Amino acid sequence: MKRKLPVMLFSALMMSSIMLSGCSSSNEPAASSTQPGATDAPKATAKTEPVTLKYIRGSGLSDAEKKYLDMFQQKNPNIKIQVEQTPEGKGGLGDIMEKAAALQAAGTPGDITWVQDVLPWGKGELLLDLAPYMKSDPVLSKAKIPVDSLKALQFKNKQVALPRAENPIIMFVNKDLLAKKGIEMPKNDWTWDQYREIAKKITDPKAGEYGIAYGHFNSIITAGVLPVANGTTPNLYFMDKDWKQSLLNTPSGRSDIEWIADLQRVDHSIGTWEELTKVGSDDGWLKGKTAFEIHGVWEGKNRREKAKFNWDVLPLPKGKEKQIGYNVGTGIGVLSASKHPAEAVKFLSFMHTAEAQKLMMQNGDFPLTEDQEMKQALVETPIWKGTNILATIGVEMRAEPVGAIVGKEEYVQWWSDDVQKAFKEGADLNKPFFDQTQHFNEVTLKLRKELGLE
Repeated sequence: MKRKLPVMLFSALMMSSIMLSGCSSSNEPAASSTQPGATDAPKATAKTEPVTLKYIRGSGLSDAEKKYLDMFQQKNPNIKIQVEQTPEGKGGLGDIMEKAAALQAAGTPGDITWVQDVLPWGKGELLLDLAPYMKSDPVLSKAKIPVDSLKALQFKNKQVALPRAENPIIMFVNKDLLAKKGIEMPKNDWTWDQYREIAKKITDPKAGEYGIAYGHFNSIITAGVLPVANGTTPNLYFMDKDWKQSLLNTPSGRSDIEWIADLQRVDHSIGTWEELTKVGSDDGWLKGKTAFEIHGVWEGKNRREKAKFNWDVLPLPKGKEKQIGYNVGTGIGVLSASKHPAEAVKFLSFMHTAEAQKLMMQNGDFPLTEDQEMKQALVETPIWKGTNILATIGVEMRAEPVGAIVGKEEYVQWWSDDVQKAFKEGADLNKPFFDQTQHFNEVTLKLRKELGLE
């Protein structure tokens, strides 16, 4: 109940605010039933007098982000950004919503907020539909934002958020360890079967060398993309075409789960935690003891600085039917209660300019848009220069399902100890995967009806 309270409170406060205001101010888009791509595109004229935007976020600002905000404020001297950070160590969805509710209760509503999950924001109508602004804003109307990323941030056909960060998940490869075994760097269109075979050849427990790193992403992301790559399911994490039911318990779904588990329990290409700590390979990839590690591009900067061996990157492998990539896109939105929606949208617009993206790329961020100019800028950054980075996003990219799986807390808990032990320590698969999927399929339809999605 603790998680639901901020949503309920904020929703009530929001409705109160809307009723008191009567009708929209001159800075808000005209009321409409706009869907993404709708034809009406209201003009949102920013005020000329000084305005302070409250930006709710779950962490402090990096040096690059400070420069980023300074750049925005220099270009928009009448707009000041005031960061409203959640308490240290508390940057989750519930914490963000509690912060927003507290500001609203104090009569000083926030304007911009992180959006980690569209469902709780969307069901309370707490976020502005950005679709009209995306047609009228000179930057957003031309921005080549990945379509799948936009879809992931929609609720009931409303564009309630835009990508705040694009974080592809890629394959980091220890080229020296492959060469030691006489194995050449795989080609970009390599397969999951090749990945498995190479991992087996690399594995030498006595030397503390393993084919696949222990980290959670190696199993979680594989479970996300493998069923799509193999043609088992149309959507990530074994979900059907409408994201309503899981197909994990189908014969082919079970086979995919078994295949992932066999990387450890049959091939032993992933060392158990006990084995890894005994030989000091618990951080195997950075220590040069592991061939492959699936991780986010945000790790690129750390690896460039710390890896003492030759390495490169590859796209996630190809399955039986196709090759897909995985993108962790986190969202940013404008609160419906904002007193300055036009100025708030102006900040989101600035985020998608070339100069803003290039600045953040120096910090290790990936571009938000798919422009050729941005791709060229990416390969020229110190982090990715000389690497195969463009190939990692040259495949069909799928966005992480932010809010698509209704009742995800009732589904397989991919980060949980039970799941991780099943994948990496040889524990039983039934309870965390097959039993949990059956439970989810029974409850999710009811939850969808409660949200008005059926």
